Amino acid sequence: MQNYHKTEDPIYKILVRISLFLFILFSLWLIWDHFINRPEDAKHYLTANNAFKDKNYDLALKEYFKSLKFNQEDVYSLEGVARSYMELKLYDDSENFFIKAINIDSDFAPAYANLGILYDRQKKYELAIFNYKKALQLDAELSKGMHWIDRLLYDVRETPSNIADRAIYLEKQLNLPENERILNLPNIDDKQLNYER
Repeated sequence: MQNYHKTEDPIYKILVRISLFLFILFSLWLIWDHFINRPEDAKHYLTANNAFKDKNYDLALKEYFKSLKFNQEDVYSLEGVARSYMELKLYDDSENFFIKAINIDSDFAPAYANLGILYDRQKKYELAIFNYKKALQLDAELSKGMHWIDRLLYDVRETPSNIADRAIYLEKQLNLPENERILNLPNIDDKQLNYER
């Protein structure tokens, strides 16, 4: 009886070649499907998100609007427009787009969370608290704040405040006499990030 080493076995060689061929074929299909075959609206939306993360809010705004040309009721793109306007300090436009997103999908928690942040920045604290609570009611996960992986990717070294903590803080401060209230702390408040889903 002759001993075959695995690499000398003809069936083994055929199976290895088939496996390699299938792996290469599958990899090429994944690359094609992910990068080449992507719908045009998704390309604009992803470009907008990347621009937003890079703090290029003007480009993000343009790309979100290009994405909206394909579907004017896409709450993710509407909310992206609103977040971009908020970062550009165009608060009225931002509020209008958050409200459009909420009118289309009244259960879209990130729109409420970010609308709360907008009102917080405008010192409309009662409206901020209302929207923070509504967002938390719809999605309790928002109370956890930014995930550690996102913090790593965005190079956020300190845990930023979250909307649950901010709502509690604002309520406590609003219950104090007006001359004792400290409703905004720019060093801390400026670190509060937008919510994205």
